Amino acid sequence: MWILFDFIFMHGLSYILFKIFQHFNIEHRFLDNISFNMTRSLICGSISYYSYKNYNRLFDDKCLTNEKFSNELIHYHHQFLNYFIYDIFVMIYQVYKKINKNIRSDLLIHHILAIFVLHLIDSHKMYNLSLIIGLSEGMSIVSGLKLLTHKLGLKKYTNMFVSFRLFYLIGIRLLFLWPSLVLFYYDITNHCDKFKKNKNISLLILFLGIIILNEMKWIKSGFKELKRI
Repeated sequence: MWILFDFIFMHGLSYILFKIFQHFNIEHRFLDNISFNMTRSLICGSISYYSYKNYNRLFDDKCLTNEKFSNELIHYHHQFLNYFIYDIFVMIYQVYKKINKNIRSDLLIHHILAIFVLHLIDSHKMYNLSLIIGLSEGMSIVSGLKLLTHKLGLKKYTNMFVSFRLFYLIGIRLLFLWPSLVLFYYDITNHCDKFKKNKNISLLILFLGIIILNEMKWIKSGFKELKRI
């Protein structure tokens, strides 16, 4: 039921944004890159904002003994998961409709890994980890704006948005978020009885290694893009 509601909401949001850009003669195909990346920006913005707003609550209830908070995280977790599923669906649709020639392999790997990790979190009921991971989506807040300003020839603003993504990748994700995730995971799997039996720090490091390798490519691509602007 959650996935159906979330798909309808995200698809409806994509359609509304498409109609707005169609009105201003910026786009002429549904689920084209600018309007859909604006959808990404709004969804990722809401995901990261919820994480930011509730981040401190993680430390008040590390073992998820508060049923109300736990239920909130379960709902948030499934919305997060459904976003990645919908995003892959759209990427396939864009290739099918020849909006894009190919699916971005880096983004596809990222999304598939994210879906796999979120399913693991679901099976082990570690929904507090989803909240931490949700902060990582803050870098996508400017995805749609970057494409829009590039389309309109507003190089100064495009430069700002590319710089923001680089700052978020390096300053937030690499230097703060992923180390915090490792420390938090180590903490809850050592002190929470219901999480101890599922402790697998090696698997966590493996997943983070794959993510960081992907992010290094994004950082390199971002600096190249700044030189071209």
